[in-house]
Amino acid sequence: MIEVEVKAHATNLDDIEEKVIEIGASRVKEEYQEDLYFNAPHRDFAQTDEALRIRKTKSENSEETYITYKGPKMDKISKTRKEIEVAVEDPSNMAEILENLSFRAVAMVRKNRTIYTLGELIITLDQVHGVGDFVEIEKETLEGEDTKKALKEIFSTYSKIGIESGFERSSYLELMGIHRKK
Repeated sequence: MIEVEVKAHATNLDDIEEKVIEIGASRVKEEYQEDLYFNAPHRDFAQTDEALRIRKTKSENSEETYITYKGPKMDKISKTRKEIEVAVEDPSNMAEILENLSFRAVAMVRKNRTIYTLGELIITLDQVHGVGDFVEIEKETLEGEDTKKALKEIFSTYSKIGIESGFERSSYLELMGIHRKK
């Protein structure tokens, strides 16, 4: 699966949320996420533009955990990349398996996320602890499918909610590093 995704800085999530509702998006849920990122023993994911994480999500009704691999970004304007995700029953044991294989936990990213859907688009409003507020709009496509149509739909949706600038290709993990250096 290819995740076509564009992220933007948000100055006022409440105003943006009103606009997201005005264009007909449906609220799915609010959740708290903890993403534990790992680096590989045989290559540096920061250098190869890859990511490996264990994500724990907690919402009002459920708790879920996934391990996710994200490949390198596929273009120069978005965060489009291959994504492979598998449910994990026991996140502590999964982390221990990775550590025993010499993978190293490098950072934890925590965020509060409100999720909306609009057709096949997923719109998230994120409050990332220690980094700031963001909007992400994504659409999943099949490998080999043209991603340009999805990008056009995503940027059109940003325009409808009044966001024309402030787009960000860096991951939250990268932004945490940038933020810490300042």
